[in-house]
Amino acid sequence: MKRLLWILLVLALLGALAWWLHVRDTGSTLSEPLTDFAIADTAAVDRIFIAEPDGRAVDLRRNADGIWTVNGISEANQYQVRLLLKTFYRAEVRAPVPKSAEANVLRIMASQVKKVEIYQGGDQPQKVWYVGHSTKDHVGTYMVLEKPGTGRSNVPFVMGMSGFTGFLSSRFHADLDAWRSTVVFAYPSMDAIAEVRVDNTADPANSYILRTKPNSPWELLDGSGTEVPMDTARANSVLAQVRSMNFELVERTLSPAQCDSVRKSQPLYRLTVTDRAGSIRTVPIFRKAPYAGQRDMEGALLETDRDRLHAALDDTTLVVVQQLTFDRVLLPLSALRK
Repeated sequence: MKRLLWILLVLALLGALAWWLHVRDTGSTLSEPLTDFAIADTAAVDRIFIAEPDGRAVDLRRNADGIWTVNGISEANQYQVRLLLKTFYRAEVRAPVPKSAEANVLRIMASQVKKVEIYQGGDQPQKVWYVGHSTKDHVGTYMVLEKPGTGRSNVPFVMGMSGFTGFLSSRFHADLDAWRSTVVFAYPSMDAIAEVRVDNTADPANSYILRTKPNSPWELLDGSGTEVPMDTARANSVLAQVRSMNFELVERTLSPAQCDSVRKSQPLYRLTVTDRAGSIRTVPIFRKAPYAGQRDMEGALLETDRDRLHAALDDTTLVVVQQLTFDRVLLPLSALRK
């Protein structure tokens, strides 16, 4: 009798659990396939959220000025965002997955799928892409589509992009450093720049200021503000370089304490650019230690990196910049004199 009561109790509990799961079911899985992956109006896309299986995520949002940001902490790489928008617009179904292979494809996707939420205003995404692995020939990508309010398809498709041969999964990632904009300085033209100042801390006599003035396009001053004769060609070369300068990568080989130590040390230079609107950005430039085992052409171990420097952006982020690029601006005053 007691055994029968236990069996009935277990059945009742299982029934209650089944009922609870039923009422909690949002109907997100559909028996019919969804194939309309493409986004016709990418200009209306204002948010893209990407989550990876390892827990990493990035939140890309378009601000009121039309600039995309990443995780609310920095400007995003606008080129990469445009690449995503182009992918949304030109996505197309290349082939259905054979019925015999569907279960295996879904099984593999379950362990490595990336979730991509696409918003066009509001708090709910218009569409959600589940991006899986590539096909064996690497010219297609397995995906599943979900449309909030309609449900999620239980049928995967081989997806591609018109005008492109290859797989798409690598475009959807949550590497924050890769999504960050690499811009240090960016201006639409040289006329947008009002002043460039280079403070040479090791040799103050070779500091300089290059700025506009009422009577002529530019004037050259020494560090104390005294005007000196200017080599116009050299000055134009500096301005052309400052118009577009990027860093190579965020410094990740040093510990946070080591990065903080570099930022608090005496910089080699301070590069300050002021635009016509009065916005000022100052970037301290530091000597960079060589990578472990880095040697010169004769095989001797280097004491400093001869190809790269450190720079601090907004006094918070330590990045690596190419010396070849920055040396064109960090010139001594003597190189700009006429």
